[in-house]
Amino acid sequence: MTSPVLTIPDDIAALPGWLDHQLLGPDLDLLAAELAVVNRPTSTVPVLADVLGDNAAEVLAGGLGSLPRSALVLLLRHPTLLAELRELVLTEGGPYWDTLVDDDLTAAGHRVAARIRQAIGADPPAIPSGHGLPRWCGYAATIFATAAAVLVVVYLAGGLRQPGPQPAEVATAAWGFTKVQDLPRDAGDTATLTALADLASEWQKKRPETALDLARRLIEFRGGCAAIQIVPLPLSESQARWVRLRCGDWAAEIDSHIRALEDGREVAVVRAAADRTAERIETELRARANLVPRA
Repeated sequence: MTSPVLTIPDDIAALPGWLDHQLLGPDLDLLAAELAVVNRPTSTVPVLADVLGDNAAEVLAGGLGSLPRSALVLLLRHPTLLAELRELVLTEGGPYWDTLVDDDLTAAGHRVAARIRQAIGADPPAIPSGHGLPRWCGYAATIFATAAAVLVVVYLAGGLRQPGPQPAEVATAAWGFTKVQDLPRDAGDTATLTALADLASEWQKKRPETALDLARRLIEFRGGCAAIQIVPLPLSESQARWVRLRCGDWAAEIDSHIRALEDGREVAVVRAAADRTAERIETELRARANLVPRA
């Protein structure tokens, strides 16, 4: 799986079109998460209406090409705005945006809607002839947006099969690979690889007992892999290339653990598998550090 951040075009002229497709693609949430890892959090976030400014109508009609570079940078610097912008173009965007709706996202809308209707025993609303996905205004937008919102609420409350009280939100400190930007810039290959191994070992410091807590922990772990792909590492070119290549494989494994939770696998089973992944990552990094020629 390619990290969405790594597909950001080098040519600023290509950025608006790329971001248009990301907004209505299946990986927007992952992109926002990766951007959040790269960008240190700020105390204030600009208002989307202020970012769009006088260009709002042009954006809704024809995409982000009408925005100045400074506004595009703000969208990437404050990725929470991307979800707001997606909602805006889905509800108020013109025909231009219909052409960009990803087929996977369209199918996902049908699947989520069907799952929610089955769970709550609701009948699907009738869609008039000539209207339907990927036309995201009107009935189709309501089906997907409402179903997705209900699904999120139900899941956070404990799942469809095991309802229960919603856990309190707890602020979490940075851990693991998300701290790669704090590594000493002059440490050298051996010290840096060892430090990365130490960061991987931090997985063991928490033992999530619920599916939701384990999912959060895995998502944080996955975000750390994105940080490794994005943040310049204090390594020689060959060692940095090896770490990034291996991190792509590690990220795929972590993604598989998240999918296992989504598919209803037992928490203990998924956690044990994730433990093995973390141990293997740590072992690989320490072994690589030992192979670095001594000066």
